[in-house]
Amino acid sequence: MSGIANKFLKILVYIILVSLLFIAAAAGVFIATFDANLYKQDLSDLVRQQTGRELQFFGDVSLTIYPALGMKLGAMSFSNAPGFGAQPMIKVNKVSISVDVASLITFNPQIDQLLLDDLEINLLKNKAGKTNWDDLIKPDTEAATTTVQPDIAAPGTDSTPVQLKGAFGGVNMQNARLLWKDDAAGVEYQVNDLDFTTGRITPDAPFDLQLHMAVQTADGIDANIDLAGQIQYLINDAVLKIGDLDLDVAAQGSMLPLGKIQIGISSQSTTLDLQRNSVKLEGLELSLDDSRLNGSINVTDMSKPAVEFRLASQMLDFDALLGTPSVEQMQQATLEAPASDAGAAAPAEDVQITLPMELLRAMRVNGRLSAKQIKVQNLRLNDVELNITGKNGVLNLDPMKMNLYGGSFQGSVQIDARARQPKYRVREKMNGVQVGKLMTDFIGEDRVSGELAANVEINTRGEWLSALKKNSNGKMNIAIKDGALKGFNLRYSIDQAKAKLKNQPAPPQALQTTDFSALSLSGKIKNGVFSSNDLNLQAPLLRVGGEGKANLNDNTVDYLVKAKLVGTVAGQDGGGQDELTGLLIPVRIKGPFESPDIDVQLDEMLKGIAAKLRAEEQAKLKAAIEKQKAELERQLEAEKAALEAAKQRELEKQKAVLDAKKKAEKQKLKDKLLKIFE
Repeated sequence: MSGIANKFLKILVYIILVSLLFIAAAAGVFIATFDANLYKQDLSDLVRQQTGRELQFFGDVSLTIYPALGMKLGAMSFSNAPGFGAQPMIKVNKVSISVDVASLITFNPQIDQLLLDDLEINLLKNKAGKTNWDDLIKPDTEAATTTVQPDIAAPGTDSTPVQLKGAFGGVNMQNARLLWKDDAAGVEYQVNDLDFTTGRITPDAPFDLQLHMAVQTADGIDANIDLAGQIQYLINDAVLKIGDLDLDVAAQGSMLPLGKIQIGISSQSTTLDLQRNSVKLEGLELSLDDSRLNGSINVTDMSKPAVEFRLASQMLDFDALLGTPSVEQMQQATLEAPASDAGAAAPAEDVQITLPMELLRAMRVNGRLSAKQIKVQNLRLNDVELNITGKNGVLNLDPMKMNLYGGSFQGSVQIDARARQPKYRVREKMNGVQVGKLMTDFIGEDRVSGELAANVEINTRGEWLSALKKNSNGKMNIAIKDGALKGFNLRYSIDQAKAKLKNQPAPPQALQTTDFSALSLSGKIKNGVFSSNDLNLQAPLLRVGGEGKANLNDNTVDYLVKAKLVGTVAGQDGGGQDELTGLLIPVRIKGPFESPDIDVQLDEMLKGIAAKLRAEEQAKLKAAIEKQKAELERQLEAEKAALEAAKQRELEKQKAVLDAKKKAEKQKLKDKLLKIFE
């Protein structure tokens, strides 16, 4: 029995060997007799018949048998659509693909790597919005009328997803180039030095991927992009999963405020759902130079992006990312700038604020950003909490919360991209902010110091800074306590003007600071001009009111301050009063924000002094008249009293004489009666 088995195995081995020899011989005969170049013209004719385009071969087509059965193609090109120039839409220098011979013998074909060298793809859109691949896509009406034989299912019509059989050795694409030029939008992107390689691709199993490319744009941005990750394509679910993704981008731009920037992205889990056209990144770590962000991003329906994100950071330095100069650099640039005419405001350079309007109109966003500290425009914002929502072209940053230089900030910003020009609505409320420290970081000097409370509401629109200023409308009120206005001393300016009036020497130079215990101001903004009539400043020796305008369009101020002296230093120490005490002194502040002219209006001051002197003389004359009148009235009253007393004495004298006469007559009558009765 065992002998029969051994004999049977020998026969089986012989059959296999003969079969292998037959296959090898057949393959050898096939390779020796088959000339694929004979079919190049037939293939070109077929492509021309189906597309109207030219497929050209510039090299030989050859077959290989060992170590893999495959085909090598030389240079090829696929012509462009009519109206898009003579440059080919696609061309390649070399293509090869092969199948492992052993896998063929076991009836489990294993495709080796697809090799592409010097692939070039040019994608174009003309000003009419037509692309150079539109003619290759069947219109919907034609697709709808296409019939499929019942016994041959069209790809994708079966309810069961396409199954990948066997394994694929991967893709190895070297030195590829991609051009995207959109004449309708006026943009151009060019990808050079594109290297794309994958590991062996097996159904429902992860494989490695590496990518490198250099990107250039027409507006001067250059970027080198490197990507590495482990990818798994889930056939049944049409889902691409990427684990341990690492993406590095080194970019620089001469036309953008980027300067140079290094971007790094790593994700523990990235899921790309091809059926739902969505991507989800979890365990995300995003680095922008030295700034770091952690969290998650979920994008659904990428054709009309719906973005959800939760991101947090310890420190975001936007100044480093945007190349914002430091305060010291700005001050040095100011010192080195050529001097302008005195009193003239230097024209500000206009800045365009470009927003991706179409993207804002299409996208939906719901996210939250939190940061322990953010540095922007040399300002340091702490404990920032920002909610971002957007839909139908309206983006809301609401609420915005942060701690700001010892105080708090709450506010909101709305960007409305539904119209041709973007519209902005800004609401801000600040409390307890040390404005001196804020201004020191922002412009390098604390022109105003103190504890700030403010409410600001502004609506505007436009794409340029000048337009945003001109279209600004709203209201603002501020209050500062225990602070100072630096750069001028209001009391010194008044004393200087007073000395000039009296032809006296100017007073000793004083510190150019106006201290105050309280300052408040409110007003309205109309077409970029802030108007106010309720300035109230309470300072030692001074009470100040005023009215005027600040023009944001040309950065100038025109304000009339009315100061009243309420005492002097000598008066506070027990000395005499200033002759200007109580007098309203007009001071015109006019000119550029940086260095306005401060003019104590002497004519008005003289009128005030004259009016005060006239009032004082009139008061003295009136007092003298009143005194004389009182004296006369006293004298008249005295004389009247004397007359009344003399009259009273005369009356009493006359009465006494009359009484004596009556008494004498009475006695005489009495004497007569006595004589009669005697």
